[in-house]
Amino acid sequence: MENRNLEFTIRRGILDNAPRKLILNPEYLKFENNDSITNLNTTFHKDEISEFRFGMKWISLEVTFGREYFIYIKNKENNVLKINFRTYFGNKKTEYQNLYREIIINLEKLYFGDIIDKYLKMFAENENFQIGEVKFSKENILMKVKGTEKVISWDKVRFKEYYTYLAIYSSENPESINRGFYYLEDWNTLVLHSVLKSILKHKEL
Repeated sequence: MENRNLEFTIRRGILDNAPRKLILNPEYLKFENNDSITNLNTTFHKDEISEFRFGMKWISLEVTFGREYFIYIKNKENNVLKINFRTYFGNKKTEYQNLYREIIINLEKLYFGDIIDKYLKMFAENENFQIGEVKFSKENILMKVKGTEKVISWDKVRFKEYYTYLAIYSSENPESINRGFYYLEDWNTLVLHSVLKSILKHKEL
């Protein structure tokens, strides 16, 4: 039988340099994140996976001397799997950037692509749904801006893409009706981005 596993080796950093195996399979993901001999792995089956977020932070004291990559995956029971690794003084910087990128690409491909398709199907069938703190309907989106819910009709919905966040705003009043959703801090910002981009493209906006 063809091996459909994608395997990655994670070394968290200087204080935890043990090689930990991450397996991405079309039916599940498994990460060797535990230190117990009797229970090394955490496993999420595909149909359990609900949200993820990811990003990078600089490691600094008086000067910046490294970076740490973070990936968080949540299941429907609100259990969170954390994957993180560090690079110091530029050591293996390109290798770790590529590792981070490949994991994100394959998480979207194997698990979150179907979730994105589910939301797009719901929109096509005029069903209301919510991604994070953004509510979708046939006529508009609704999101909180500084604690107040704002409604933006589809012909006024706009967004801008940045490296660390997605900005959504109203073309009618962009100064006061706008909000940033951060890939590291806000769950499923990548899903939100993909769904919003597909809907606006379909509407030729």
